[in-house]
Amino acid sequence: MKFKNLLVLFTLIIAIVACNNDDDSSAANFDAAAQAIIDDETLIEYLQTHYYIPAEENENFGNIDTIENGEVSLYSQVNTQNITEDEIDYKLYYLMLNEGVNDNPTRYDSVFVKYRGFFLDSTKFDENTSFNKPSAWLDLVNVIQGWKYGFPNFKSGNNVTQVGEPITLEDNGKGVLFFPSGLAYGNNGTSVGFDDGFENEPLLFHIELGQVIRSDHDNDGILTRYEDLNADGELDTENDDTDQDGFPDYFDVDDDGDAVLTIDEDIDGDGDARNDDSDSDGTPDYLDTDDDGDGILTIDEDTDGDGDPANDDTDGDGIPNYLDSDS
Repeated sequence: MKFKNLLVLFTLIIAIVACNNDDDSSAANFDAAAQAIIDDETLIEYLQTHYYIPAEENENFGNIDTIENGEVSLYSQVNTQNITEDEIDYKLYYLMLNEGVNDNPTRYDSVFVKYRGFFLDSTKFDENTSFNKPSAWLDLVNVIQGWKYGFPNFKSGNNVTQVGEPITLEDNGKGVLFFPSGLAYGNNGTSVGFDDGFENEPLLFHIELGQVIRSDHDNDGILTRYEDLNADGELDTENDDTDQDGFPDYFDVDDDGDAVLTIDEDIDGDGDARNDDSDSDGTPDYLDTDDDGDGILTIDEDTDGDGDPANDDTDGDGIPNYLDSDS
């Protein structure tokens, strides 16, 4: 089965699952805006009544405990991030322990992390405490919103690994994220493979950000963060599918569907196809179905019909027809 067909199958499966979730009567009657208010009140109370205990030497993370002797509250230490998601206002709180020294990830990148997740009642539900495990690499495109919004507040560290030794990173971004259920698993905790308990639950994560990789999911030379065409923070077929072929641009090797691969529309060869606009119409070639602006679609300038317009040069001037307005 071809890769693109696999992607279609995957997209259909996701759509079916989404539809099944939407059909659930409890989900249909759920008031997410009201829950956001409840969650924020819960988080504020938690932050006002708890304090942070720094990690001991050789420990990955610190601890959080209830204030009993006038300790400094988390509420007086955290930063507040205002977020609007699906027209609902949320607040994410984060404790900055160490900013880090290198790169801030975007919500489209991959990150190399340690983490430990808790419910607000101190029940631990997940963790990764080593950079030497496959679970240390996470794609922020495919995680909960609290991580997509939270991790970009931190920077990566320095790789000081010695040859033949375990991965060692220093000066990493470190902190704690506190966010509402609407940025976690919402009202459908069980639908994502968890046991009962995640529905409408605010969560907290101790995190450590080691490294960042700028993602190019389809390897087309355009970083995924630039393939969010309407800049709404999400990658979808409704708003980010230039050729309307059912594949969002970040998963499409020919974004404009003109039979010239996106990676081959870097005309000046500088590694960035975003600044190549042959007909100077304001649309870069990789998103332009008529690259030379001659009124003939690029896909129709494949004179010999071999599926590749790049090797058709009718007037023999060294410029392929699809880039030659006088071919």
